[in-house]
Amino acid sequence: MKFIGNATELDDAGINFLGAAIEKMKDQKPGIETEFDIMFTKHTKVLMIPTLNVYDCTERRFRNYIAYEQFIPCSEPTYFCDYVLFMDYLIDTSKDVQLLRKSGIIENALGDDEAVAQMFNRLMDSVYCSPTEFYYIEIFGRMTKHCQRRRNRWKAALKKKYFNSPWSHISFFAATVLLLLTIVQTIFSVFSYFDK
Repeated sequence: MKFIGNATELDDAGINFLGAAIEKMKDQKPGIETEFDIMFTKHTKVLMIPTLNVYDCTERRFRNYIAYEQFIPCSEPTYFCDYVLFMDYLIDTSKDVQLLRKSGIIENALGDDEAVAQMFNRLMDSVYCSPTEFYYIEIFGRMTKHCQRRRNRWKAALKKKYFNSPWSHISFFAATVLLLLTIVQTIFSVFSYFDK
């Protein structure tokens, strides 16, 4: 199993996050049926995760499901363990939670992003997950392949630093037009000099 970076690192690599209510996602995307159906398309570079509402009882609920899945046969899928492990990879700090919250993936009813980060970071302590039977192994592979390309990192950094507002696009277009007009003017000046 190849490990992915946290949400901030994935955002720096050009991966966008999108979260919506499961009912809305069922209508928009075929293949999404449950809250565990996470999609990543390499063409759009969007990681789609159904919205997770985090309440006071969320940690207890996940711990109960994880404990239950630890006692089922190894051949059965462990959706809750794999989902929590996936979210644990995405969330390291409160900054990651903030990014996922702004994307609509996490609905934080606790009020503190650091509390959500700590919850996910300790949920998988002393829990066994099979690396060969991991439910999201294919998504991990595609995201890792995307992040390993330098071109994707450079494009994301360029977009984040220099093209983060509509005015930057307009000024880039205007500068390009001025540069092209200057080149055309230079070419005509050279032609007129040789015609004399």
